[in-house]
Formats: sequence, C-alpha cells, structure tokens
Amino acid sequence: MSLTFNHLSADSFESHLKAGRKRPRVREPVSCWQCRTRKIRCNREAPCKPCQDRGVSSECAYTTSKDKDGQSQPVSRAHSVSRPKARATPSQSQTQTRTQTQTQTPSPSPSSRELTPETPSAGERRELIPAPGRNVFQGSSVKTRMMGLSHWMAPYNEMIVVKAMLDRAPEFQASRRSFAELKVLVRACNALPPSELTGPTKGSSLRGLLPDRETCQCWTLQYCRTYGRIYCIVDPAALDLEMDQICAGSLENPVNIAVHLLVIAIAMQNVESERLNGRRLARYVEDCIHLSPRFQKPSIAVVQVLLLLTVLKSISASDTDKIYDLMAIQGLTIQIVSSMGLHRDPALFPDMSPYHAEVRKRLWACFLRCNLAYCIRSGSQFNLPLSESDCPLPTTANLRYLDPATANGAFDFDFESDDKAEGDVAFTIAATKLAKIIAPVYQVLYSTVPPELSKMQNDLRAAFRTLLSELPPSLSPKSKIEDPIRMLQQSVLMVLMDSFSSVVTMSSTMGTTVGIFERSQLLEIWDYTSSVLHKFQNLCQQEGEVGNMAVHLLWTHAGRAALSACSVVRRLRTFDLNRIMPPHPQQSVYIFQRLLVDSLIFLSQLWQSRFHLGPLTAKINLILAVCLKVTASLYSTDYDDAERIRHELLAEGVEAAEKEIADMKLKLQQRQQAVMPADMFVGQQQYSPFSSPGLSNMGSSWPTKYDMVGHSEVSSDAETPPFQNHDFFAMDFQPDAAFTSMITNFNFPTEGAALQDSAMAFVGDPAVVSLMS
Repeated sequence: MSLTFNHLSADSFESHLKAGRKRPRVREPVSCWQCRTRKIRCNREAPCKPCQDRGVSSECAYTTSKDKDGQSQPVSRAHSVSRPKARATPSQSQTQTRTQTQTQTPSPSPSSRELTPETPSAGERRELIPAPGRNVFQGSSVKTRMMGLSHWMAPYNEMIVVKAMLDRAPEFQASRRSFAELKVLVRACNALPPSELTGPTKGSSLRGLLPDRETCQCWTLQYCRTYGRIYCIVDPAALDLEMDQICAGSLENPVNIAVHLLVIAIAMQNVESERLNGRRLARYVEDCIHLSPRFQKPSIAVVQVLLLLTVLKSISASDTDKIYDLMAIQGLTIQIVSSMGLHRDPALFPDMSPYHAEVRKRLWACFLRCNLAYCIRSGSQFNLPLSESDCPLPTTANLRYLDPATANGAFDFDFESDDKAEGDVAFTIAATKLAKIIAPVYQVLYSTVPPELSKMQNDLRAAFRTLLSELPPSLSPKSKIEDPIRMLQQSVLMVLMDSFSSVVTMSSTMGTTVGIFERSQLLEIWDYTSSVLHKFQNLCQQEGEVGNMAVHLLWTHAGRAALSACSVVRRLRTFDLNRIMPPHPQQSVYIFQRLLVDSLIFLSQLWQSRFHLGPLTAKINLILAVCLKVTASLYSTDYDDAERIRHELLAEGVEAAEKEIADMKLKLQQRQQAVMPADMFVGQQQYSPFSSPGLSNMGSSWPTKYDMVGHSEVSSDAETPPFQNHDFFAMDFQPDAAFTSMITNFNFPTEGAALQDSAMAFVGDPAVVSLMS
C-alpha cells in the first residue's frame, strides 16, 4: 500500500508569511529622550537630574513609540497609555498604509548626524514631560534596577526626607559616608570564608558535613516544629528513615544528603550563634548543585533541595538584602518542575502510588507559594502560567500512613500529633488558595495595560471574604489560639491579605495630589498598614522562635506598612496645610500620627537589637530612625509655611541619621569586644561546628539534644582581618586615613580564654542583657 496525500491540496505545502503584530507593544521607557540620545544614566525623574544639571529641564521627555520609518518619536508616556487611539477599520488601515507608503522619503545615511531626533518645540515640551510609571520605580537615583510596586521600599518615593537620604542629597553626605563605613564593619562581622569545593562532589564528601545521628535528629526535630509547619516540603518520617540509611552507609546519594543538610541549616537560623554555620552548609549544597550532574536530573529529592534552598536564602536575605541571588535557583526550579510535570494532575501519571501523588501536590503548592513570595518581595513580574496547571490542592492525609515503608515502622523521632499535622496541611491548603487569588491580580497589576482598579479591588475583597469563610476553626481570625506556630500561620495569611490589598490601593495614589477621593484611598491604606503593624508587633512579642520567624517571614510586609503609613500621614498633613482652619488635636490625622509613632518606636527598638546581623538590618534601622524623627516632628513645626516645614524636617532627618549611625558604630565595637564567638567574625576566626575529617580546622562541638544553644571554642590562630586590602571595600567607598586608623584600632580577639572571660562579663552585664532582649 503506497502512501498518498489525497486529503491535502497544493496549498498545504506552501509556507505563508504570518501576519505581523496587530498593534504596537507599549513598553515603559527606561530613560528620557535626552539621556538616551547621549547614552548617559537617567534617574527617571520628571525632569531627570542629568537634564537639570545641563540646564535643559524643559527638554526632558520620555519616548516610547516609533513611526513607520523606524525613527523614534518623542511621545509622552502618559499620552501613549492613558489616551489610546480609536481602532481603525480594515479599509481605513489599508488606505493609511498605502498613503504612508507613497509619501515615504529616503532615510538619511547611517553616518549622518541627522539620525538624532529633532528637539520638540516649546509648546510640545510641556506635554512631553510625563511622570514615571506607577507600577515600577527605581531603587534610588544612583541605581538602574527597576523595582515593582510590591517592593517594600516602593513607598519611599512619596517620602521627602527618606528619598533625599537614599538619593544622596548634599545634606546627607556626611551620614552616607559614615554609613558606608558601618556597612563594611557589619559585612566583616557576618562574612563567610571562601568555599572549599572545587570539583564534582560525591555522597561521601557531603556525608562528612553531617554531624552524629543524635545531633541530626535534634536539628531535624527543631525544623519540623518551626519552619516545617510553614512549608510542607519534606516528610519527617521519610527523613528519619533516610538518616538511618545514611548512617548505616546504604544511602550515599548526594541529593538525599543535601536535603538533610538544608534541613539542619534552616533549623540553625533560629539560633543566633549557629545561623552563619547553617548558611555555610547551604553554600556547600549550592556549590554541589552547580558542580554535580545529579542535581540537574528531575526528581522529587531535587525539587525538595531547591525549595529548601529557596527558603534558606529567603531567610538570609532578611539580613543581607540578597534576594536577587535567588534568580538562578528560581530558574532551575521552574525548569525541573516543568520537566517533571509537577503542575499537572498526578492522576494523569499511571502507576503512581497515593504517597507520591500527595507529595507532588504538596511540592507544587510550596513551589507556587515560594515563587509568588519571591516576586512580591523583589518587585518582579510573576510569569507562571497558572492557566496551564491542573494540579489539585493537597489533602489532609498524613504522609506517614500513606507510605508503606513508614506506616508500621518504629521511630525514635518525636512526631507531632495527628491533629497538629492535619492543621499544618490545612494551613498549606489555605496559603495555596490565597496564592491562587493573588497571582492573577499581581499579573494584571504589573501589565502594561492600565487595570480597572475599582473592579479589581472589589473582586479581590470578595475573594478574600470567601477564603476567610472557608478557613478551618484553627486558622479563623475569630478563634483564640494558644499554639504559637498556629498563631504565626494565622497571621501569615492575614498579613498577606492586608499587605497586598494596600499594594493594590497604593497603585492608584502614588504620584497624585491629595484630593477628596485620594483622601479616602489614603485612609483605606492606613487601615491595611495599621493592621499589618499590629499583627507583626504581636508576633514579635511572642516567646521562643516565633518572634524570630516572624521577622524572617514578614519583615518586608512590616517595612512596607511602616513606610506606607508614614507616607499617608505626611500626605494627610499636607492636606491639612491647605485648609483654612487648623486641625484639631483630636482629629483623625493627629491620632494617626501618635499611633504611628508608637509603632515606629517598637520597630526601631526591634531592629536596633538586630542591626549587627547584616547590612540590610542596619539600613532598616537607619530608615526607621529617620522616619520616627520626622513623623514625630510633623505637628511640631511651623504650621503656615510648607517650604519651611520641608527644610526643618530635612534637618531633623539629618540629625537622626547621624545620631543613629554613631550609636550603631559604638554598639558594634562593644559587641566586638565582649560578644560570644559564635556571633562575630566567623570568617576570620574559622569558627564552625563541622566535626568532619575534611574540615579539621573548624574545631567545635555540635549542640546536644539537651543543650541546643551551646557555645563553642574558637581557634586561637585567627587570621588577620582583610581591612587593609582596598578591594575589600565597595566600589563607591574608598577609605581615608581616619577610617584606616579606626579599623587599625578595631581589635579582633584571638585568644580563646580572653573571649570566654569577655563573654561571661558580657552575659552578666544588665545593660547588655536588656539591649539583646
């Protein structure tokens, strides 16, 4: 039988040219027309700083479109988006195309200077100066990375004093210099030594990083009682079974060993004396991901490793501000998840056990939550196509009883009760539902097409009300909860709802003048931000690991809420300045100011005890100190003159910044002289609790089951701190003679006995105890 093509025609084998794009794509300009022509950096202001320095502020315009000849035309971004042209009929479009084709003129030669667009006329210049887009903003005037509205520092664009400080205004020149010196010291306190992995890793090399069986069980238990109840990534029973196999030598897969290392590393983040050691473990695992081909093969264990590493790097980013280091891990995770079909229904895969089907559901739910949290935290777009996913929500079944290997086994592991396990899965289900509600709205908010905010807000409120009605009693906001972790789970849901609602509402108020309608929206933002700050303060006042976990998980929401509340109070204060009658002390704005000052005092005290953990915590502490001083002085300045108020507030901000930086330097030097060895200079002291033959220079003992917060000895052969090398400093900071002298006098302790005596004196000092509490 011959192969025929009777069902085809000759036209079937012709390759027709596809029609072009039906409409031009609108893109946000990254620089003004003058800066783009001269190829210089633009700060996206209106007008921008380079145009102001050159005296051509009236010629600062943003170009987005091109004509048929391909020549750029300076068109206002506000006109191109807010004034769309009416669609032409097919006959009109054909007539216009023929007319444009007949009237085309030859373009000039490439070597001609006529390629530069003509300068707009004076009448056009007033229309060509737009305001930057509301859905993106720039971190500061000296940075080119564009961040979205959900970034925690987005509200600073509406704050006069904080914006001047971050944009390196002349008034803050001295404080900026001092803060650069402080960041160098803080980075040195939290620096990690360089990695020692240079080649492909095997299971035996990672096995040497694991402590003894009892210590592993201790850290794993702490993880399962804390972060394991927030992210259902691993099965505790499977972890215990794998640990027995690893200790017996029957399991040497580096992927499975990496899971245990990351579980231990995450558990260490709640112990300040061990947090850097946990991050060092995570760095070894990350090096293995790039060096070992086993981590590139799609499997359940590889997805668990990537998700655990995402959680750990998100925690460390709360101190170091390196959330963008997750971009590579996020890309690899998306690739492996897609190749595994983790977003599809497990019922589509034949011969899949109920245990693995449930594990796939929970991993997809955790991946969706982690990816959305990264996008909201970094202010980037969320690009997961949720319409192509048909994976159902997890069930409340206990994984221990679904796996035949762990159903009837006897374990030394102290499992949580079935009720707690069921409640944790219920939280995962509720958090996944919330992510599925927020993700489409987040995508619309970051699209180039202006959304209908009123309709979007109404739909979002209705979806949130439906979700709240479906919550189990253990997560309901009306129920009284005694379990601290359950309280944290409930607050995570409520804070995310209020925080994202404030982001949506803030998208319509940034860059606008305060009117009657804008005032109602500002009051709505105040309601959301005050709720976030109240819940965050209640969590941080809890005993145990809950307060530390609340900072790790919710610090961006608290920071955004604090800055948004400061912006709201400042704009409402400006609205009062335009009134004929002065505001009464009992009016709402004055009460808002007093409540906000109380919240800022608590946040400032919280980050004053954490500024030494990384450059980001020091930056947050500085911003909060300035916000507190400026907010407290809003109603103490002259009432009638707005320009005088601005200068007085700038002076107050400069004074607060210089005082706070000096206090942080003094406290850091005091900590350096008397702090415990586990907290300071890990990279220089070669401190780590790895008890393995390959890491013999890191002499220390792991904490036992009965001593979770034990302190370790420090090697006496400490290295010289790398302060004399000018490459150690940042690119925008060069040390002078005074700073070099200060660094020389910054004594690094080297003797273990002296450290032990100073640590004992440090613990017994009541002032230090109150500072660290």
